[in-house]
Amino acid sequence: MLSVFLTFAGICLCINGVRLYYADAAAAGAFINEKDAAVANLFTGALGLAVIYSLLNTPDVTLGNYSGAAYIGLFALTYTWVGINAFTGSDGRALGWFSLLVSLIAVPTALSTYFTAQTAFDYWLSISWLSWAVLWFMFFLLLVQQRKIARLTGMVSMIQGIATALMPALFTFWKILA
Repeated sequence: MLSVFLTFAGICLCINGVRLYYADAAAAGAFINEKDAAVANLFTGALGLAVIYSLLNTPDVTLGNYSGAAYIGLFALTYTWVGINAFTGSDGRALGWFSLLVSLIAVPTALSTYFTAQTAFDYWLSISWLSWAVLWFMFFLLLVQQRKIARLTGMVSMIQGIATALMPALFTFWKILA
């Protein structure tokens, strides 16, 4: 289920990245409209909820199921919130504060994952958590601090969408990663 979610999360990060990269451009609407991107965000958020449901509704639920559900919930809520903001016209400041808190969760998660890593996937996941922490922190800077980093945030989002989500998911489907 994780690879299914990562596939859509990666695509969604790329779509959001392109939208952000061109957000301040004169022809911003010619690239990706905020409401068009919202459709991918809402779908990915809903998919995250389905993954959470499947993790928590097994006969042998463990602490790993709960932590996995919580971590996926961080992503699912982020995507859902971005999608809803597009339709409500919210300025995203609350999402920015949420992103700051999530970045503070992601750093120790990365460290814990690194120190317990046993496989290449575990090490990849550790690096991914650190990179996601950076991206969530960039959203805090962009949405709350009003820093002029939309293009940079868009580029980082696109790169991370491919490197930390889409490609690992596809590599798993293609049996390159176990």
